[in-house]
Amino acid sequence: MTQLHQSKVSANGSTTLPKPVRDALGVKASDSVSYVISEDGVLVLKMTSEKAQADDPALREALDAAEHAMDDNRTLLRDLK
Repeated sequence: MTQLHQSKVSANGSTTLPKPVRDALGVKASDSVSYVISEDGVLVLKMTSEKAQADDPALREALDAAEHAMDDNRTLLRDLK
């Protein structure tokens, strides 16, 4: 099910993740999130420790795929200039 949630960005650039977003990501106070920026938009991911990433092959594969897609997009954009 697709849901739309929004939040405001303060003058210093901070924002509060809406509760449904925090719940979907599984984040709590003091957790970190990462942002994957591509030409299709921004993907928000829960940050995990290096050890957890190494122990989770599915997460490692997804992060590697995201990195590869971003590299491909940079190449395509560079070729367009």
